[in-house]
Amino acid sequence: MNPTKKITKREIIAFILGIVSILTLDTSLNWDHAKDAFQSGYEDGYQKGYESVN
Repeated sequence: MNPTKKITKREIIAFILGIVSILTLDTSLNWDHAKDAFQSGYEDGYQKGYESVN
C-alpha cells in the first residue's frame, strides 16, 4: 500500500472554486464595506503620490 496521497486535478479545481465562491459571497454581502475600503485605499495611495507600475 502506497502511503503517499496524490492531489488530483479535481481536488485542485474544487479548492479554487471554493476560494472564488467565498470571495464572491463576502464581497457581495459586504459591498458597502468593500467599496469604502477600496476607495480609502485608492485615496491614500493617491495622496502619498504613488505612481503606477506601468
